[in-house]
Amino acid sequence: MISRLPGVLLAAGLSAGLVACGNDGNAVPAPPPDPRAPVTLIAVSELRAAVPHLPEWTRGEITTQAGTTSDPGVHVLAIFSRGSEKLELEIADTGGDERAIESLEHLAGSAVNRTVGNGYFKGTVVSAFPAVESWNTVDHLGELSVLIRRRYILHVAGSGLADAAPMRTLAEAVDMSRLH
Repeated sequence: MISRLPGVLLAAGLSAGLVACGNDGNAVPAPPPDPRAPVTLIAVSELRAAVPHLPEWTRGEITTQAGTTSDPGVHVLAIFSRGSEKLELEIADTGGDERAIESLEHLAGSAVNRTVGNGYFKGTVVSAFPAVESWNTVDHLGELSVLIRRRYILHVAGSGLADAAPMRTLAEAVDMSRLH
């Protein structure tokens, strides 16, 4: 969840300032700026260019999807394979939409580290960005989600893998400098 504390502190400070300056505080304040103000989403070509080639892996076709006016966003998806191993890479520009990033933002990069009988779930860091990684040692399945600049979500899902290392390798190979 996103903390509302900075907004509350700002409102309290402004109210105290009005009272200190002789205003009785009954004036109607200007509405706060809309945190969902429209942003220009990244060009699909930039997202496509961020998708890497991974040595020893075959990269399938890169597919793209653009969101709607009510659900903005741009996504690219690429599937990598090596024998029976499979990695799915999705990169999404959420435009900073709080609804899209709030649960990931809460866990990514945190000290959460849960071990269960068939694997683990943990907060981590990938290329200096907060992330969440999960791995199922029985079914050889995993997921790695990275939150980049509170706007982009990089998600890798792996199956048929010996361990989680290929997911991290793929995530680190993404050209994150294009995600500005």
